[in-house]
Amino acid sequence: MKFPVTVTADGMPLRWSRTAASSLASDVRRFALRHWSLAAALAITFIVHAPTLRYFFNGDDLVVAGSVRYSGTGGYLLDTLLMRDIVPSWRPLTGLVYAAEWNLFGLNAAGWRAVNLGFHLAALAMLYVLVARVTRRPAVGAIAALIFGVSGAHFDTVTYITALPHVMATFFVLASLLAIVAYAQDGERNASAFWHSFALFALAFLSNEGSFVYAPVVVLAYLLYARRWRAAPLRLVLHAAPFVALAAGWLSFYESCSCQQLKFEGYYWGPHVFTNYAVYLSWIAYPVRHVPLTPDALRWALAALVAGGAALMAARGPHLARVAVLGLVLAILPFAPVKIWTASRYTYSAVAFFAPLAAIAAYAAYDRVRTSRRWLRVPATAAGLLLVAAVASLYGWQTYAQDSRSGREADRWQLLVNELRRNYEQVPPGTTIWIVDGPWTNPMWNYAWVPSAARVAYGDAAAFDLARADYAADPPSTDRALFLEWTPDGLRPIAAPQVLAHE
Repeated sequence: MKFPVTVTADGMPLRWSRTAASSLASDVRRFALRHWSLAAALAITFIVHAPTLRYFFNGDDLVVAGSVRYSGTGGYLLDTLLMRDIVPSWRPLTGLVYAAEWNLFGLNAAGWRAVNLGFHLAALAMLYVLVARVTRRPAVGAIAALIFGVSGAHFDTVTYITALPHVMATFFVLASLLAIVAYAQDGERNASAFWHSFALFALAFLSNEGSFVYAPVVVLAYLLYARRWRAAPLRLVLHAAPFVALAAGWLSFYESCSCQQLKFEGYYWGPHVFTNYAVYLSWIAYPVRHVPLTPDALRWALAALVAGGAALMAARGPHLARVAVLGLVLAILPFAPVKIWTASRYTYSAVAFFAPLAAIAAYAAYDRVRTSRRWLRVPATAAGLLLVAAVASLYGWQTYAQDSRSGREADRWQLLVNELRRNYEQVPPGTTIWIVDGPWTNPMWNYAWVPSAARVAYGDAAAFDLARADYAADPPSTDRALFLEWTPDGLRPIAAPQVLAHE
């Protein structure tokens, strides 16, 4: 009798037999041949986003890094949990990752950005497995994964450090959906798959509290793919209960809480919600230039086209399309009430649900043409591949171009941190550094970003950049203060009297 592994008397493996090695190689080869399109989608996505790994922190990234250095790991995590930090929202799992990143990478932004990209690639793979499993067509999964991977709709999200909550949460939501679908399709025999689904949903919520809105999506997936609840409706109630309880509990807390950490001026329900839906639905399909604050005629038309297509897919499409339509609508819901700005990160999760809709529709059209005439099979396949390549290229180009702009904006923050550290290797705790006429005088930046640059550099310190006239109008205290003046050669120290006595 031949055994695949030769072992010692103690049962420790010594070497694999040739038969076992050959069998493993054959399995790997079959998997690679069947799922080569996943590898291609991962490679293309990595190539599109890899240039961003060389960028420094952006302004709001410094708030996170500076908070961890200032408070220390334990203090930062406690502040995050109790909502006492200056980073808005409540995202304890993301805070844990931030703390780990600071301890691992410090001011090496490439490490932080690589974590984001890793979660994005993992979410891409999860989407592929989910779509391929449900449709039983790896090609549909690959198209969905590629659209999601390179979409210009989330150009400034995939490796943007403080967009990590959106990237992490989307990965966990897709994993939760995959687990619940596997549980339902396997006849509900494996209870651990169900609880894995709920645990992954909870992790999504702890990554980004807005993820509580996906509870109906997971429940709908169970309702559509499971069968046993039809004979015993109570099963549907019991399976929905954990997800509904988490979502309802958080919503109740949010409504009753006056926490400024969670609620801010400019976030409310009103007519602008419909306008924002039009902006985001059109932006997902046509991510060109900046995300507009209000839609023009073209974007209204595109939004209507996307909404109409989604409604048609929900009515006549497969179950996955119905799940994706609900996911698309709910993904935008937490961000639609924001009136004072729009952001590409708000559509990140929505693209994960838009991509399967686009892939299912595109493959259905291709399949209809391909099977209508035998002689059309080759031309239809060639045309389909060209279309996928064209869409991926256009999306990838927009992503690269937009990311490049974001990288140029990060240069100003690298300059600030470098100039601070060049002038002062260390400063006494509690020091305030006053910058005169630097390129960071924007009032919004001086609210948190410029002060956080000093925290990143020194820990217990703050910095502000004001025009020289502002110092004469309202002189700051010189107690534990340092002054730096902007010159063509960068920042240089200047005596306080030279600043405060200026007319």
